[in-house]
Amino acid sequence: MASPTGSTTLWKRLKGIFVYFWNFRYLPLKYRWPLIKLRRRLFPTETGLGLRNAVRHARSLRHPPEPHPYLFVLRLLWPFPSWYFPAVLPPPPRQIMADPDRVSCQVRDLMYLRSMPLWRARDTPQRAFYRLYEAFCAADGHMITYETEYFWRHPSPSWATANIPDPECEDPEQYAVMASLAEVLVESFLWRLELGLRRSDSPIMNHYKKPPPYVPEICPSWTAKVPPLKTKLVIHPEEDEYFDSPFHRRNIYMATGWFYTV
Repeated sequence: MASPTGSTTLWKRLKGIFVYFWNFRYLPLKYRWPLIKLRRRLFPTETGLGLRNAVRHARSLRHPPEPHPYLFVLRLLWPFPSWYFPAVLPPPPRQIMADPDRVSCQVRDLMYLRSMPLWRARDTPQRAFYRLYEAFCAADGHMITYETEYFWRHPSPSWATANIPDPECEDPEQYAVMASLAEVLVESFLWRLELGLRRSDSPIMNHYKKPPPYVPEICPSWTAKVPPLKTKLVIHPEEDEYFDSPFHRRNIYMATGWFYTV
């Protein structure tokens, strides 16, 4: 019976031989590059779906860890029972405030997920809004910024702020936070639009070109029916100061500077 060490050595040798021929190392350099370009046309390693990167990034997920990266990518391709991921209502604010690390630990994983075209295609504005709500209740400024920018970079009509669905929360604090959050999101988007930015802009924009006219973002209609809280809700103990914002108008105390980034 062959020893494991011998099998490993044989495998490494076979792999080295394959790489030698696959990369045309037996040819002079002037012939090697044209053949490599031809090989890339015949056997492309990247597609618009970004499957290879999705597998690689799935290996880096930690909360929760993904033991089977290939199955994870296959699930992204599986369109049943619905193409779009379901949106699950998060816990009330005080429950998140009691354990903010449960939310903050997901920042790194979300960056990997947002880099996957398939995951972005199946994401929804309601899910992104709920993630923004969780980041706000956890007082995670970086996560608030990332999620706000992610929402901003979706210019399709379904991602318009006016179309954010009514969460219909039974918890009055949760409903007040979500209504104020939608209004702050609109205000921060209007601020960007007035600066000349557009939701359809590419990452590299021409600052010398006059920006096109824009349709102002508006608040979803359901926010108007949400009343202020009777008892003050302080999201973070260091943010117990009043300044005019949709949150403070509903007796919710938390800074909003993380929403205003470019």
